[in-house]
Amino acid sequence: MSSPLINILFVTHADKKGGAEQSLVHLINYIDTSLYRIYLICPGNASYLGEITASFTHIPLSLGSIKKRLGFGYVETVLRIRSLVKKLGIDIVHANGWRAPWYIGPLKFMSPCKRVWHHRDHTHLRMFNRVLPRFFDQVICISKFVAGSIEGSNKKVIYNGVDPRLAIGRRRRGFMDDGQLVIGTFGRIVEWKRYDLVIDAVAKLPASGRHNWKLLIVGDASIDGSDRYYDMLIRKVIEYGLERHVEFCGHTSKPLDKMQECDLTVNFSLNEPFGRVIIESMLVGTPPIVADSGGAPEIIEQTKGGLVVRDGDSAALYEAIRGFYDGEVNYEELAVRGYDGVMDAFHMSAIARKVEHVYQGMLEPAAIRLPGTAG
Repeated sequence: MSSPLINILFVTHADKKGGAEQSLVHLINYIDTSLYRIYLICPGNASYLGEITASFTHIPLSLGSIKKRLGFGYVETVLRIRSLVKKLGIDIVHANGWRAPWYIGPLKFMSPCKRVWHHRDHTHLRMFNRVLPRFFDQVICISKFVAGSIEGSNKKVIYNGVDPRLAIGRRRRGFMDDGQLVIGTFGRIVEWKRYDLVIDAVAKLPASGRHNWKLLIVGDASIDGSDRYYDMLIRKVIEYGLERHVEFCGHTSKPLDKMQECDLTVNFSLNEPFGRVIIESMLVGTPPIVADSGGAPEIIEQTKGGLVVRDGDSAALYEAIRGFYDGEVNYEELAVRGYDGVMDAFHMSAIARKVEHVYQGMLEPAAIRLPGTAG
């Protein structure tokens, strides 16, 4: 007789797919459904639902802004979640991102279920760093950088992972195949991504006699972005006279395909909690350059598949890009090391097993169900 499945309720607030939601989709797709029954609370119109290939039950529920919903609206939602947890016999509630934990934390006083917070951000706010972790049995942090910001012994670093099935294949374009260096940046258009410094860096290329290059800025301001910052970037490109070199590509639903068109990618963010686009770039064989800030350098340390430059230094970034342009970088070696490193350290199958190990560690020994064991 096989054991009953462990019931897991994932909870996230976003209706559009950002990095946190992409990571959650990958995790759900790789959870062992012979052990776990999966439920998901998220908005009814969430754009990423069609990307979930695992068997799951969707519970449409919107989690409004805490600032706007403090009072009866917030309490009503918390009580509804508590009712669902009881009705469905949920063993573990897994809160994803920065808003869901505020709705799940109160279950500590309302339900015997175990609570996990998948912490995907870095903040200096005391409520996030000192108070909120106390309401959870375990806090999964996506980098050492994120883990270093919160207090308590109930935290564990588990990096985000990549789903190799999403990559059509390795790069078909050879390095600077047509003599042109194609540089890509990927992510929402928001100030802390520091695209302005990337533009400052590439502006030095024509000034030094290097004219055969292109910068693709892939992303938009629709998710927590800034139209004002977007407009400033456009003005900066015009002021530098780089209209022929810089292309604003907008959002793409297939970023890995776009990365395959690039010779290198740049992630120059300030205090990037992790940097999913970095491991995705290496997955398709495109080496990244990252700022020595946040969790991004941890990825390069793990894989040895990219370059780290001084944080916030556009001149240092220019020198790194120039090294690619002038052929001073061992491109093939970086590409191979990056791909192998990602497959070894960031494959979603291994990441999911680490998360499942956290689940099993929270449950009482008698409640841990292993494949093929009696109930």
